[in-house]
Amino acid sequence: MCFTFLLIMNSLQLFSQIDNESNFYTSISNANYNKDLVEDFAVDNSFSTDDSSILQNAIDVIAANGGGILTIPAGNYSFGNINLKSNVHLDIHKNVFIRSFYEIPFDEKLKNYAIFKLGDSTNPIQNVTISSSSGGNFTVDLTHNNNPNVAVVNCGKVSNFIIANFNILDTYTKFSAVIFGGDEYNGEYIFPKNGIVKNIDIKNAHYGYGTVQTQSAENILFKNLSGTGGATLRLETGFTGLNNLQGSNLPTGVKRIGGIDKIVARNIYNTNGNSALMISPHALHNGTVDAEEIHSVSSGFAVRIEAGFVSDKYDQDISLSDGTFEHVKVKSVTATYGENAEIKAKHFNHYPSEITPPTKLANYLIEDETKIYVGASIATVLAETNYNCKNNVKIVLVEAPIEGTGFLYQENIIPAEFLTTDCTALSTDEQHLNENLVEISPNPASNSIFINHLKKNKNINIYSLSGQLIKSIKTSYNSSLKLDVSNLISGIYFIKIVSENNSITKKIIIK
Repeated sequence: MCFTFLLIMNSLQLFSQIDNESNFYTSISNANYNKDLVEDFAVDNSFSTDDSSILQNAIDVIAANGGGILTIPAGNYSFGNINLKSNVHLDIHKNVFIRSFYEIPFDEKLKNYAIFKLGDSTNPIQNVTISSSSGGNFTVDLTHNNNPNVAVVNCGKVSNFIIANFNILDTYTKFSAVIFGGDEYNGEYIFPKNGIVKNIDIKNAHYGYGTVQTQSAENILFKNLSGTGGATLRLETGFTGLNNLQGSNLPTGVKRIGGIDKIVARNIYNTNGNSALMISPHALHNGTVDAEEIHSVSSGFAVRIEAGFVSDKYDQDISLSDGTFEHVKVKSVTATYGENAEIKAKHFNHYPSEITPPTKLANYLIEDETKIYVGASIATVLAETNYNCKNNVKIVLVEAPIEGTGFLYQENIIPAEFLTTDCTALSTDEQHLNENLVEISPNPASNSIFINHLKKNKNINIYSLSGQLIKSIKTSYNSSLKLDVSNLISGIYFIKIVSENNSITKKIIIK
């Protein structure tokens, strides 16, 4: 009895410590060569001066002396492409204002850059921090940039790190504020591991970006992140170069190169954007994500969990397959309905019939940019995955409490088939079918629809919103089918595609 009690208590302690910061960063105390950027290196406090070379020299000096803390006191600074080095810690006062500095090249071709770089285009680094100990957040002002291809922090070949305590004033620039990637080094793909990213807020983020985006990251805690616009925490492995390392290019026995694993997210917020948390594997077979306390106000969704897919941009000759995650758990999610959400047309089919999809475009779009609409929130959680089950166990979990406020016509979690998936009943055929998403277009529709990626011997049933069977068709088509829906009145319908061992349900809107 005592042994059982101790086992239970140890298990509870282990579970409760999953978001303990000590699991992600280890403080190293022997770095004590401490300097002040103003007192010791005579930097001025004028935005008009490029302070990059002075800051880089200060970092180099501290690194050469075994490491330590570089204090950046209150004032105005301009930095660009600063390479942090091992055992150097930047302690930036809360009354610091940083502007990005970029020198326009002679050919006027703008390149991507970052204010701070952690192991990007350098040797791997470790034991570094960018934070503030003065009881608040410093400010990064991107509203005066002369090159919109800017990130605040670019994390590459770095381990044991903290990035924390700053606010970003953005102008819909090209990248997320903090980006995670990787690079080849001595024949090995190196990417960020063992770190904490916390206490960061961004204003005016672009739909396609946000506060943080990770292409490759392992054992990272994301905590207290917020943003207006975009997706606050974007766990999306979509970079073409990364996806092209997968498939038949993987060494024998290796399940992925780079990608995402052991990610913990806590207290993630978004306002007037697309989502607080976005999870999208593309063609990567990623590891685990554990997320709690995800919140949105007037955003498209609080949480978006996307299906894996192989983009046309990727190498089509390396046997790529739809991406997955080994395990995803999302818990304690709230969304408040509003009408300033950022929405792409691909999500219009998720609106209930009572809400008209938006027609107003975001005012920051440039010519030929993908259209982003501003309109009504859609739902609290969108779980549109094709990797729900593995070995008869549900591996994508959305756990209570899940709450939506102000959504008059929508369930908290959509689509309906995510909630009704019974992994214990899945056969091999069912798993295979779920991995190949059936496509229905156009949606909304008025006269006819096309159903693509069918297999043989299917029944196709169309049901009304109340569950009444409207039409039933048996087909032996192997690829696509055109259905006449011109006789259906406007509203929401469900198309159920049934095989011997499986069924898939899709919602359609008839205009």
